Amino acid sequence: MVKKVTTLSGEQALAQGAFSAGVQFVTGYPGTPSKGAFEYLQSLAKEAADLPEGKGSSVIFHWAANEKVALEVAIGATIAGLPSLVCVKSVGANVLLDTLMTVNLSGVPAPLVLLIGDDPSAWNSQNEQDSRWLGLMSELPILEPLTVSSAPRLVRDAFSLSSRFQLPVIVRFTKPFSVATGEVADDFVPHTKEGSPVNPLPSIASGGNALTLRKLLHEKRNQIQHLWETANGNQVFGQGPVAVIAAGFLYYVVVEVVALLKDSAGDFSTSSSLKVIGLETTSPLPIRWLLQSLKGTGEVLVVEEGDPIVEREVGTILHSSGMSIKVFGKKTGDLPDVGQITHRQIAVALKKWLRLSNELLAGLPNPVRPQGFRLVFCDGCPYPPFLQELINQCRQHNWEPIVGSDPGCSIVAIGKPFELVTVKHSMGSSVNIISALAKLERNPTRRYIALVGDSDFFHGAATGIFNAITWRAPMAIIIVDNGGPAYTGGQPHPGSGFDAQGQPLQPIKMESLLQAAGADLKIVSPWDDRSLPAALSWVLHYEDSPRILIVRGLCPFVPTWTPQGLVRPQTDGKIVGE
Repeated sequence: MVKKVTTLSGEQALAQGAFSAGVQFVTGYPGTPSKGAFEYLQSLAKEAADLPEGKGSSVIFHWAANEKVALEVAIGATIAGLPSLVCVKSVGANVLLDTLMTVNLSGVPAPLVLLIGDDPSAWNSQNEQDSRWLGLMSELPILEPLTVSSAPRLVRDAFSLSSRFQLPVIVRFTKPFSVATGEVADDFVPHTKEGSPVNPLPSIASGGNALTLRKLLHEKRNQIQHLWETANGNQVFGQGPVAVIAAGFLYYVVVEVVALLKDSAGDFSTSSSLKVIGLETTSPLPIRWLLQSLKGTGEVLVVEEGDPIVEREVGTILHSSGMSIKVFGKKTGDLPDVGQITHRQIAVALKKWLRLSNELLAGLPNPVRPQGFRLVFCDGCPYPPFLQELINQCRQHNWEPIVGSDPGCSIVAIGKPFELVTVKHSMGSSVNIISALAKLERNPTRRYIALVGDSDFFHGAATGIFNAITWRAPMAIIIVDNGGPAYTGGQPHPGSGFDAQGQPLQPIKMESLLQAAGADLKIVSPWDDRSLPAALSWVLHYEDSPRILIVRGLCPFVPTWTPQGLVRPQTDGKIVGE
């Protein structure tokens, strides 16, 4: 039987691997990159459920309130015997680190894989960070796909590895990989839910067993390293005195660069010039395999996204083995230490060893993330009318607005024409930062304002709001409830009124929680020209405790639940986010 070949994106290929591995529970918090894998898994499950035999219909999907919640419910799912997948982006992985540093010790009775999407150059994030550090801290195995075509097999390997060692396994990928495409064989094998694992409890990581469990973790890590010495996902091609070690998807980019250079320069020979080594198993490194692969070379260039983690480890391995091979990369300045690694940057680094003209290098792709704040709000957005009135109120009373915002649509107000937001960090941070500033500075010519989104409220801001209420911070808290996380595509949160399957559920009303906490609260529509000025004037005239205003206006680009069912969002006119 000939396998069907389909062109998929990187995220879709990862999803196909998880589905064919038999995943039964999928959770996460929406972000770019990673949400594409979640959403494609939903489409695969629906297609399978529509088959006559109904295979795949038992896959359960859940958008969690935040990433820590996602990992913890996934742990519970593994105790119930369900192979599970957690989809988060790099900054979201920070939120789940607390639990990651205990589940690495307790282990999981059923397979658990974490898809973590990194964003070099911070195209869709507040920073660029290397999630491999979290893997190194937790001492959990890390796999990185070399190509889109190999991604399904890699994810199946991750589930198999998790099952074998009863440990969570991290699959790290990058934004360039997520949007790349490749041909993927449709090797779906129908699966059924397995029974609960034998003796899944206890699941305890505490001072009473921490040392015992960490010693066991080290033993498992050593076994995984030994296993990866013969892993067939790592690749080597070419011969020569110079080696290029490429971690993860940069292997595919290096191969492309070599092919482009060979086609453009008649005297360029891959086989006589370079040995290219692709690393899929980036932590722990397969030390003996690497040393064997580097035999016969005198110099090595390490190409990796993020920080020079592999570069440092390779240098240490070579020094310990007594091999006199010089290591080049980010630490030596041959590759930039910030931003996405591009085709041109790799070729420029290779110019140290190859005869390459500047004209040839100039023709290679070199995407650069522009700096500055140039986003504008989407058509029909509820933010502009209330932001403009907020500015009007501050001008009318000669107040200087000190506005903090969290990630989401409100970041558009950093740039022109509003130029209103001057404090912006992470999810849930604006209330905490502004509350301290308001409480400790108390400048009467300033108005201290925190902007919070509805998804952000449930993610992390609610705790800070409760803290501000009990601390009696003199500030205005404005919650913009536009019906869902509009920036990332309108996925549901606990207040949306429907779940990840699109089925109705009882929404949690944020005003009920706030009123129970004793909040001084009002609700207004951003399009109510008569009530909006008075509501904003009220919230800005706080005295010795916070006032909270919910600005409630639906975004036209998020789904909403109505008595007639789920209404899908419009598609034309969306600018912000994905």
